[in-house]
Amino acid sequence: MTDRAKELDAAAKDIDLESLQAAKSAVATSCQEYVRWAELFSRRLDGVDPGELHKFARAFSLTLLGHLPTRPETCPFCIQYGHDKSCQGCGYATTHGRCDAEDSAFSLFIEAFQELGRSVYLDTGEFCCSPYDARMHLNLTIKATRDVAMRLQEDLPSAGAKRLMELKAAYLDTMVWFIPVLLLSEEVRERSLLVRRMLLNYW
Repeated sequence: MTDRAKELDAAAKDIDLESLQAAKSAVATSCQEYVRWAELFSRRLDGVDPGELHKFARAFSLTLLGHLPTRPETCPFCIQYGHDKSCQGCGYATTHGRCDAEDSAFSLFIEAFQELGRSVYLDTGEFCCSPYDARMHLNLTIKATRDVAMRLQEDLPSAGAKRLMELKAAYLDTMVWFIPVLLLSEEVRERSLLVRRMLLNYW
C-alpha cells in the first residue's frame, strides 16, 4: 500500500456509521431520481423533431449534471465534520485540502464542473451528424447512464466510507464522459475533459 493509499484509508476509517449511511442514502436518492428522468428522456426521444435534437441534448446533459452527487449531503466527510465542527478533524481536508480553499481538490473540481454546466446551458452549436445518428447516439447514451446509475445503487449498501468515495469518483467520471458531446460544441467537450482531469484527485 502506498503512502497516499494509507492516508486515504486512515481518513475514511474515522467516518462513523451514521454519517456513512446518511451519505449513501443521499447518493442513492440522487441515482433514483436520475433513473426516473433518464427513462422519461428515453420515452420522449422518438417524438423529438430533428430540429429540436440539439435542444434535447442540452436538456438531457443539464439534467444529468444536476443529479450527480456533488452536494455536501452526499459526502460522509461533510456530514460528519461540517456545520458546527467547521471541518475540524476532517480527513478529507487533511488529504485534499479544505473544500472551501481555492486550491483544494474539491474546489478545483467543482469550479470546472460548474463551468461545464454553464457551457452546456449556453451552447448554441450545431452538431455535425445526421438526425438519425444524433438520435441513435442519444438513445444509447441515455440508456447507458441509466444503467450506470442503477449499478451504483446496487453497490452502495456494502460500501464502506473509502469505497463510497471511490464509487462516487468513478461514477462522476463515467457520467461526465457520457455527456453527448457529439451533439454539442467543442467548448463542452473541452470542459468535460477538464472536469475529468480534476476528478483524478477527487479521492
